[in-house]
Amino acid sequence: MALFERRTLEAVGVDIGTSSVKVMELQRTRRGYRVNCAAVESLPRSAVVERGISNVEQVGAALRRAAKRARCKRKNAIVAIASSHVITRTFQLPEGIKTFEIEEQVMIDAAQNVPYSVDEMYLDYQVLASMKAGAEDSVTVTACRREVVDDYVSAVESAGLRPVVVDVDTFAIARAFPLVTATMSESLQGKAVALLDVGEVTTHLDVFVDGTVIYDRDHSFGGRSLTESIQSHCDISFEEAEAVKLSGKLSEDDQEQLLEPFKRTISQEAARALEYFASAGRGYDTVDLLFVTGGCLRLDGILELISNYTGVPTATANPFLGKNIKARTKLKLQPTLLLKACGLAMRGAG
Repeated sequence: MALFERRTLEAVGVDIGTSSVKVMELQRTRRGYRVNCAAVESLPRSAVVERGISNVEQVGAALRRAAKRARCKRKNAIVAIASSHVITRTFQLPEGIKTFEIEEQVMIDAAQNVPYSVDEMYLDYQVLASMKAGAEDSVTVTACRREVVDDYVSAVESAGLRPVVVDVDTFAIARAFPLVTATMSESLQGKAVALLDVGEVTTHLDVFVDGTVIYDRDHSFGGRSLTESIQSHCDISFEEAEAVKLSGKLSEDDQEQLLEPFKRTISQEAARALEYFASAGRGYDTVDLLFVTGGCLRLDGILELISNYTGVPTATANPFLGKNIKARTKLKLQPTLLLKACGLAMRGAG
């Protein structure tokens, strides 16, 4: 099992989030991809904490239900861990280095620059050939603590699946993002295009230029704050409040008191996230286009409000609209939860 797996795989993509798990199978076709199956299954509140698995049994049970409901045929699985648990470094290789010496060089670099013992980590690397004649090749090294990876592996195995690749969530999103931008009529070459993923407790911003991530950052805000507001306002349990949030069944007064402030907060957080990017020294004052994903897109008018606060054209990050992927209408209507699972499934599409 490795991160930079070179083999052609047929595997189900497994996305373990804070509030739900998602599974998806893709099949590679002449025109791109076809969705074989997909499903989303809710998780108990404390099953995943701080983007790490805290209850392997609960996560495994949810995965098993999702795979059964989706009617997944594949047993191999590709799962992603959160980038916040991962250390990634890229460095130049010495000129003339032999292939068998690269791993030794990687281990030396990891021992010097990764704040854990090599024995406490899983580590993988990929050599990146230089595009310029005469320039040195580089190598990207990715490392994660064993205990984090082992929990994800155990959860997948307890669902009756076979984990063959452990990926990183930002890599999976970058893989699926071209499906999102493929529907744009104008050229995005050289432009900064952002993806804002509003999760349950964390909002993550990625900024792409020509398909490469030039900036990413987590922000401590998510949909759970709305659930907690509903819980407090209506004097009900957290689980009941979550059900109310997902159903959208709030009175007009409650919508005004709860939903509208939450929508404004999301928009303010989006604007703040772009301000952080502008100050990060990447050579851009803002982004040219902003895509949004996450459960918050169920809220009426949220895209327009985010656009008003950020001053940036804003759209839904829907990977299922273009000609390069064929999906059922049901999936096209709920794209906001499946972007990461789609990126993982692309790697296992055969």
